[in-house]
Amino acid sequence: MSYGERAAIEGMLAMTKPRLAIEIGRAEGGSLRRIATHSRRVVSLDLVEPYSDTAAIANVRALTGDSHVLLPLELARIDDAGEMVDFVLVDGDHSTDGVRSDVEQLLNSPAVSDTVILVHDTLNEDVRHGLEQVDYNEYEHVAWVDLDFIPGYVARIPERFGECWGGVGLIVVDSTGAFRADGPRRMTHLFEQSLLIWPAARSIRAKGPIATRDTSDLELVASSSVSDAQAHVSLLAADLQRHRAWLDEIQHSASWRLTSPLRSVKRALTRR
Repeated sequence: MSYGERAAIEGMLAMTKPRLAIEIGRAEGGSLRRIATHSRRVVSLDLVEPYSDTAAIANVRALTGDSHVLLPLELARIDDAGEMVDFVLVDGDHSTDGVRSDVEQLLNSPAVSDTVILVHDTLNEDVRHGLEQVDYNEYEHVAWVDLDFIPGYVARIPERFGECWGGVGLIVVDSTGAFRADGPRRMTHLFEQSLLIWPAARSIRAKGPIATRDTSDLELVASSSVSDAQAHVSLLAADLQRHRAWLDEIQHSASWRLTSPLRSVKRALTRR
């Protein structure tokens, strides 16, 4: 994960302070350690056995197997125990059907009614297609969906050249209606990142090494130049505000009102 993705996940965990969290896709345990730090208990699912240091985390129940089999069983167990899931990170099966299955199983569970769900790799085409196939409008308790919560990236390394990865999607489940009382569940006034990035990424993949040469010709503006320009704009804005205040003061003065007839006569003579 990128530093921005890690920071976003850490921030959401700090805000939600989960009593019970679920992680789908454990890998080397990097995300799991952060989830465990902020959560009272964590259920972690993955196809492979956890590393010894990950398995030793006291408040983690690490399960090994297919998430599409394990997840509904765990959700049913949690619901039977009268518990709720506060936080979920979906980062397991990156196939279209796999992602759709994980998200739909979560949204169909009574144990997921006031929950923050984060989905990793939302810029990846297979993952994104799976997320788009979920009919979020069918779920009344889904309050908000932002699949571009954190933007992804296009890989430049040779083994994944031009592939789209990264990105974090946000799904807010709120059965109380307090999060979003009315309005759309998704933003419609902004372009989705995938619609803008995918055509460029496909072109890069098609061109291969030539694309590296083409993109190397792009000139980036230094951050110092942007900062200088922003400071200059701020000075101009302050100067404009001072002039407006000065003009407003003149126009509301007694002398301005007294000389109004003279100005009217002057304008009339000028028009002649």
